Amino acid sequence: MDTKKIVEELLATGLTQAQLAELVPCSQSLIAAFVGGSRGKQTSFVIVDRLQKLHAMRCDEQSQEPEAEKETV
Repeated sequence: MDTKKIVEELLATGLTQAQLAELVPCSQSLIAAFVGGSRGKQTSFVIVDRLQKLHAMRCDEQSQEPEAEKETV
């Protein structure tokens, strides 16, 4: 999965760019660059690894919710 998609899906969980940047940690402008598609091809392995781990924790958990719970959210 590419970095832009990972960041977009993390932001879709309700995080702001600033909150995501704090969790990674990195700058909010780097998160904005990922969203804009101007960064991602040669990004630090450490940043990408942290984004992937956050994605696994936040996005994979949401996709595993039972259908009945998804409808009420």
